[in-house]
Amino acid sequence: MSMNSGARHKQKIAKKREKARKQAAEIQKRSLVIPTIFMDESGNTGANLIDKQQPFFTMAGTNFSEREAERLLALVDSKSTKEVHFSVLKRRSSGQDAVVRMLKHSLINRANVKVCVIHKPFMVTSKIVDTLIEHQAFETGSDLYKDGHNIALSNMLHYCLPAFCGEAGVEMMQERFIDMVRERTPESISAFYESVENLKKTCSKSRFLSDLNLIIGTKSVINGALKNIDKSTLDPLIPTLFNQFIEWGKEYPRGFHVIHDESKTLVSQKELFEEFMTEFNGKEIELGYDRRKFTLPLKGKSLKFGKSHDYCQLQVADVVASAVSYWASGVARGEENDEFFKKLNQLDLRKLIISVIWPTKDVTPESLDTVHDGGMNAADGGAYLLMEARVDRSRASGGK
Repeated sequence: MSMNSGARHKQKIAKKREKARKQAAEIQKRSLVIPTIFMDESGNTGANLIDKQQPFFTMAGTNFSEREAERLLALVDSKSTKEVHFSVLKRRSSGQDAVVRMLKHSLINRANVKVCVIHKPFMVTSKIVDTLIEHQAFETGSDLYKDGHNIALSNMLHYCLPAFCGEAGVEMMQERFIDMVRERTPESISAFYESVENLKKTCSKSRFLSDLNLIIGTKSVINGALKNIDKSTLDPLIPTLFNQFIEWGKEYPRGFHVIHDESKTLVSQKELFEEFMTEFNGKEIELGYDRRKFTLPLKGKSLKFGKSHDYCQLQVADVVASAVSYWASGVARGEENDEFFKKLNQLDLRKLIISVIWPTKDVTPESLDTVHDGGMNAADGGAYLLMEARVDRSRASGGK
């Protein structure tokens, strides 16, 4: 090695060390700050999870100061003097280029932006598994969440149901399931199971009938299954916000505040989130299995709601969430001609995604990264801990 090359090598090492030092200092600095995270979503159709025009739901959480958000919005140069909206920008080529320009900025990174993505039709299938089949398994002493069997079964049903039984029949079953969860009447229950029976009649693979019978067999426990869930269980807002709280909590263990764009659903669930943010008898509890483990209480200190025209940070969150949703829809349909999608696809938006409910063909614990390594059932453990905390608070207040 020559003297010059040796000197260059030392300079590279020194630069790497300095970069690592700065990153460590930034992490330390962030850990001492109590930030405010601004969140907005795209593709929210409530419990209507099979809207073909908006197959994806996304939620973006952004950690920007007002000045940083204004810098990002200046890149868009919107004609609107009040608000920047993706729905307006995407209509014209100039607006599309402005969105790409914003997303390319160095401020748009995983430390400042975290996005949750949900494939809504797949969420319906996974809810059929979690709400019905998992409940029946639990009643017989089995835990479908161990080794990720619930995910594997959801993946299998998502691909096999339309292939063996026809897309129209599957869509009807999904619609009837949504109606049943929302209405909970004898008529809606009968209609759902009738739709599953119809799938059996059109099924082209006799071996698949046993899988359909897993759903049919839940009829004997349906009342208990529906009793144990909230009607908002089909709204993707709830799990995505929960995941946002978990991920931001890892970065800011001392806590953070959340301002979300105004939402009737979240307003109605605000008290529940506040309970999960409350100390559980002064200790932290780990719930879940494998890569899905998380810790309670949530690190959020408050959940408030605001209007996007009052907060430029919410406008940035809208653009990010909507752009990721647009991109995800293009990926799902195998888009090849949409120029806007092509530009978004070159940005590596996956780097911003912290959680995703999206079908894959993985069905083994190894491929799903869900090999059981101990833990506590998140659904049952969370419900028990909340009940225990409520009882303790009631005792402390004299039963009032």
